[in-house]
Amino acid sequence: MAIQLNHSIRKFAPSILLVLVGALLTLGAYSMHQRLTREKVSLHAAADAAQYQRALDQGIRSYVQLSRDLAGFIVASQHLEAGNFDAYMRSTDVLREHPGLHYIGYVPRIRRTAQAGSADPDYAYPYLYAYPRDARTVAAQGMDFSAIPARWNAMQQARDSGTSAVTSMHFYNRPLPSDRGQVPIIAVFTPIYDLAMPTSTVGERRAALRGYVFSIYEIEQMIERVMGPRFEELFDLEIYDGDARQRTVLYDGDKRPHVVMQDEDFPIAHRADLKIGEHTWQMYFFPKPFYTLRYSNGFGTTIVLLGLFLTAAMGYGAPAAIRRFRSRSQQLADAHRFDEVFQNHPSPVYALDLQRRFINVNAHALKEFKVSRADLMDKSVENLIAPENTESAREHFQQVLRGNTVSYDSAVIGGDGVRVEVCVIMIPVKVAGRVVSVLGIAENITERKLAEWRLNESKRMLQLVIDHLPQRVFWKDTDSKFLGCNEAACRDAGLTHPDQIVGKTDFDLAWRANAEAYRSDDRATLASGQAKINYEEPQQRDDGSESWLRTSKIPLTDINGRAVAVLGMYEDITDRKLIERQLEEMAHFDSLTGLANRAYFHHQLEHARVRAKRNGATFALMYLDLDKFKAVNDTYGHEVGDRLLKAFAHRVKGVLREADTVARLGGDEFALTLEDLPDREAAKAVAAKLVATMQAPFVLDGVELCVGTSIGVAFSSPDISVSSLVRRADEAMYRAKRGGRNRYEVDEN
Repeated sequence: MAIQLNHSIRKFAPSILLVLVGALLTLGAYSMHQRLTREKVSLHAAADAAQYQRALDQGIRSYVQLSRDLAGFIVASQHLEAGNFDAYMRSTDVLREHPGLHYIGYVPRIRRTAQAGSADPDYAYPYLYAYPRDARTVAAQGMDFSAIPARWNAMQQARDSGTSAVTSMHFYNRPLPSDRGQVPIIAVFTPIYDLAMPTSTVGERRAALRGYVFSIYEIEQMIERVMGPRFEELFDLEIYDGDARQRTVLYDGDKRPHVVMQDEDFPIAHRADLKIGEHTWQMYFFPKPFYTLRYSNGFGTTIVLLGLFLTAAMGYGAPAAIRRFRSRSQQLADAHRFDEVFQNHPSPVYALDLQRRFINVNAHALKEFKVSRADLMDKSVENLIAPENTESAREHFQQVLRGNTVSYDSAVIGGDGVRVEVCVIMIPVKVAGRVVSVLGIAENITERKLAEWRLNESKRMLQLVIDHLPQRVFWKDTDSKFLGCNEAACRDAGLTHPDQIVGKTDFDLAWRANAEAYRSDDRATLASGQAKINYEEPQQRDDGSESWLRTSKIPLTDINGRAVAVLGMYEDITDRKLIERQLEEMAHFDSLTGLANRAYFHHQLEHARVRAKRNGATFALMYLDLDKFKAVNDTYGHEVGDRLLKAFAHRVKGVLREADTVARLGGDEFALTLEDLPDREAAKAVAAKLVATMQAPFVLDGVELCVGTSIGVAFSSPDISVSSLVRRADEAMYRAKRGGRNRYEVDEN
């Protein structure tokens, strides 16, 4: 009996072994099929989620850029009014271009009296303009934005950082009774500074703050309209603000926070962080059953049934059947690995071998790029890439071969010769940890590039605004080479179009005589990082003309605070300077003789007294009077008398030094000061010389006029006042006149 049992075991042992091996192979094949299905689901979902993440990232950043563009428009507009504000907003079509935008507007900073409970006791922030203008915005006009804590926090961040800041999530009530309930929103605040003030430090930015551009977005509407209607069929998206200890749910597609609940039944297809201002948004993409159902089929059951059948066959002793089964299972697995992804993906999808040759491509790619399958298979991908992007594409491919997923913008030339702008995502396909091929997903972004062109058009419109400013505006790089200017500065430079100034320096333009001084100012402004505001400087031009300018120069910095350019503004103040000069002459000088007048002389006399007292020196004051002047006026008229006064003043100036001051006090009375005298005898010598000089006749139109001068001399002392000194000189002059005229008298006190 035992012998028969052992014989039976030996007889059926191969079959039993084959059955066990067949069962294991069946289980392995089924497990491989399930794993490949999960890989396809994960790969497909991850690729789609990455595209949606990019769309959301670009959408959010375009919303922040919208606020910055409006801030630039407000800075360039000296007199912003509701009309041109609304016109600008309508021209940019912001509501259509930025889904989810509820309102955008301008909040100025206005000084106020301190109030209890105010966020900022010194300033209020009432909104001035908002778009669209509706009943809600009209009713709320003048509301202080700093009264809302979430907004006030973001406003302070924007003010101190100099960049746009985003609020945390907060709520507002829907305006209509039928829409009752609170709506989660965020607001973006972009600071606006006074260009005439420095903004290098936090303190300077706080002082220079002029106001804010604000934009308000309904979070759910913004995200859902950016993602599109198909997104809800594919993913449940959860977005959080804050860290793991204190998270705020910004958006949850199915209203069930799987991340917070740590729900393992919902694996994450894709996770990414979006840095926006001081906030980091954490995005989690959960694939919906769409992907699992897409790849579900009866192939797993077929594998099990076929495996059992083959196992039974192998049990009857055909080892070759095992080899055929393994080969068939592997072939089926390989054949179905990416076929569904390629053929059904909504974007152009292709596969490349390690030499960058096409090994597979879906129908959407053929349609998008206007080529046939025969044009691509076994051909290099470089046949499609625009020539200027070839080198960049090679570098990115090398990164993928190192196991990295990369995303970049490029361009292809389709089969019809039309250029198509694309965003490419390249994913390494690995087997046993080794990259064996590369999966590429190309998104047509030609429309987005067109949107960027439209943005450039809006910048061009801003240039038009700058061109119509009454001031001259220009900007230069760190080498003082012009980067641009407005129309007014272009005309001053003698050019016909602002583009002609690009690359030139001041040495190439009509004011080359001042070029070195201008370059020195540029370097000083860049080195200090401080604005140089409203300083006056002369300008000499090649045609010989001279003008005066009031100039301001402001350093422009990059995000790292490094000075990269200089913004300059100036206006021509030549006419004003001429008027000032004329007024100064009228205020200080006698219009007939050109000498100092009474007021200016007394001003200078006081300075002379102070200097003499400080230095311990003595100076002399002389009063002069023309003898017989009244007789000349009565005999020959006032015109001759005026000419005599001018000739008399000329002779007096001929006797004096450059440092001496002489003035006409009125009529035929003159005065002068002599400073830094070695002694009193020196002053007496000057008085005697003046008397002698006036002895020669004055010849005017052939008429000889003999007049003389009577002079009174007084000397300063440390304790004498100006009025006393004048009185003594005047009394000495009258003693000279009473003593016979044509002489001088000295006050010896």
